[in-house]
Amino acid sequence: MSVQPRDVVLLPFPFTDLSAAKLRPVLVLRGPDSRGDFLAAQITSQAGHALAVALAPADYALHPLPKTSYARPDKLFTLHTSQVVRRDSQLSEAAFQRVHRAVCAVTGC
Repeated sequence: MSVQPRDVVLLPFPFTDLSAAKLRPVLVLRGPDSRGDFLAAQITSQAGHALAVALAPADYALHPLPKTSYARPDKLFTLHTSQVVRRDSQLSEAAFQRVHRAVCAVTGC
């Protein structure tokens, strides 16, 4: 599946005991390289993470996620496009820039 920065995509994340997996959203930060790997940040509905960036319904260019969500700039993943089940939404450019700045604050970019 093709992904691009700002996309919110769903993919299976395994439970810590690897007994099963659950579909979870991530925010695509950088599009895929020549091998199909892309950089993404975790999205959660759980509030209370110090570095999290709140994502309100108005922050989406396409339909919003069903709950108020939070992008985690401290939870970054390299994933492969073959893991993506579907594109669920897309952030507005302004919201994406807020998350990008938070990622840079954490990583020093």
